[in-house]
Parts: sequence; C-alpha cells; structure tokens
Amino acid sequence: MNFFKAFLSMAVTAAFIWALQTKFGDIPPLGKFLNPVTGFWQNAETKDFKNEELKLPGLSGKVTVHFDNRRIPHIFAANDYDLYYVQGYLTARDRLWQMDIQTRKAAGRLSEVIGEKTFETDRYNRRMGMTYGAENTLNGMMKDPVMRDVILAYTEGINAYINQLSPAEYPIEFKLLDYEPELWKPINCAFLLKLMSQNLAGGSDQFAMTNTLKKIGAADANDLFPGRPMFDEPIIPAGTEWNFKPVTLPKPSKSFVAQMAESQHPQSRRGGIGSNNWAIGGSRSANGYPILANDPHLDLTYPSVWYQVQLSSPTVNVYGASLPGAPGVVIGFNQKVSWGVTNVDAAVLDWYQIKFRDKSKTAYWYNNRWH
Repeated sequence: MNFFKAFLSMAVTAAFIWALQTKFGDIPPLGKFLNPVTGFWQNAETKDFKNEELKLPGLSGKVTVHFDNRRIPHIFAANDYDLYYVQGYLTARDRLWQMDIQTRKAAGRLSEVIGEKTFETDRYNRRMGMTYGAENTLNGMMKDPVMRDVILAYTEGINAYINQLSPAEYPIEFKLLDYEPELWKPINCAFLLKLMSQNLAGGSDQFAMTNTLKKIGAADANDLFPGRPMFDEPIIPAGTEWNFKPVTLPKPSKSFVAQMAESQHPQSRRGGIGSNNWAIGGSRSANGYPILANDPHLDLTYPSVWYQVQLSSPTVNVYGASLPGAPGVVIGFNQKVSWGVTNVDAAVLDWYQIKFRDKSKTAYWYNNRWH
C-alpha cells in the first residue's frame, strides 16, 4: 500500500511538472512564465540607460546616446556605420517584439507562434506574394552601396542586442507566446516596407463589388455606385474648363461573368486611410521660419507605429520619426529641409480569376489558348 501511495505521489508530481512546462492553447507554460528567475517578474524591473556604458562588438569608435526628458534617443557617432548600428541596437532594445511580429505577419509566419487563429492571415499573405515582393525590394536595396552599408549596420546592431539577451531578459510577449527571438536578417527590413504598403493600399472592395454586380446587374450597380469622386466638388478651381478627352472605359466580352471565389477573404478597404500636409511660409509665421505639418493617417497602435530618434554623424544630422525595423528617419528634418509623407489611397490592387486546365495547375487559359 505504501509503495502504491509513493508511486501515485511521484506520478502526480511528474504530471504536475510536465503541465507547468507545457503550453495549453493560448496559456503559456505556467512554470516558465511564473519562474521568479526567468519569468515575467523580470520584466517588471526598471533600468536606467542614461548613464550606462556599453561595450558592443562591431563598433569602430565611441558613440554617445543622450536621452531627453521624453526618453527619445539622440545618437552621436563618429561614422555612419556606428550610427546605424546603434540605431538598430536601441530600436531592438525598445521594440524587439514589435519588429519580430510584424515581420512574421508579412512573411506569413504568424501561425508558427500563435497557432490556428492566424492560418488564414498567413495563407493570404503568402498567396499575395509578400515574400517575393520583399526579396525583390531587398535586391534593389543591396544594389545601392550606401543603402547596403546602412542596412547591414542596422542589422548588426539589432543582432548585437538579441545576442546579449538571456531568457530572463526576453520581452514579455515572447514569454507569453513561449518562443525565442530570431536573429534579424536584412530581408526583414524589406518585409516591413511590404507590410506598410499593404496597410496603406492593400485593402480591396472588389470582391464585394463583384458579387454585388453579379447579384443585381450592371444597370442597378451603376445607379447605386456611380463612378464619381466620393466628394461632390473636385479639387480644382470653380469654373475650370474640362478641356481634355476622357479615357474610354473598356467593355467586357459578352461571355464575361462577374464572380469571385467565396473562399477568399481579402483585407477590407478601410475608410480614413490617407494623409494631410500643409505648410506656412516664413513670411506668415511668428518667428519668420517656415512651418511644415504632416499628418499620416496610420492606425493608433501600442506600441506606436513610429519611433522617434535623432541621428548625428559627420555626414548626417536628422531628427524625426523612424519605423521600427527600418534604418534612418522617415518623417523629419535636418538643418536645411523638413519633409513629410502623404498617401492618397491609390487603387493599386487588382484581382484575377484563373482558369486552370486541370487539378495539376500546370496550364492556364489566357487569350484563347493554354499557357
């Protein structure tokens, strides 16, 4: 009887230990997550980076980083490589999980760490060719010798931060999802740009509109959805003569049938995506200097889409907003000029239905013959 009790106690203890080290659905391994040495408790510790001296591998000179009262880093380096290296290091220190998860989304790899909930998102982004687009973008970057050095320095800085992390120091999101950060690759910078393009112009109402056309016919669809600007007044002075010849709209063939595969669920087109810019000349400002205001209509997220930074070297002195995962400053100013970015929600996405010869999908029908 005593042997049975001892065996039962050992079995229960072993099962309990196994359960504490195993992830169940969305619940992280509780043993690892609650571990006082490496678990989430460590993420509650605060650190003062203002007076810290770091010896980072790969730097060729001394770099000074000043944090202002809003904790925005101002990086001063003796050369450009060290400048972008430290930008990568600091951005990873503050935004590593954000950089990782947005890369996974663009690459169609969310399900590796989240599971079945993101299968459709991953399938969609892979079918969209996000990786193919990122590879081509990276090839273009690497052909420019200046941009190539910037990307590589930024990547090395990110990896310098990742390599020094112990499991106890992983951002809490990695602990919640129970995975380790991967080393950064140059293509991840291109993935970020593809994801930004998708956010700005990747929405589509063509599936819904096509099904509406199929349901109610062309005449009623044209009445309900006339092809005119969503604002009544065009952005031209009143009375302007329309002295141009409109482009002739192509007519579909008689055999055309509007239809879309119901299994596809593209990203919906969202209203309010766009940007505003306005400027005031120095003759009209109180201090005599011109003013540029830029309002990019990006989602409010936590953490923010933007990461403020100043970059200063013998060839660079710029302050503004960067995108975590991309070197440099996207919107900002230097000693001579300030700049912003606008997005006009252009229609850059089209969908095509392909007729395959058979299930092998080795040939498709186009221009009255198989290719």
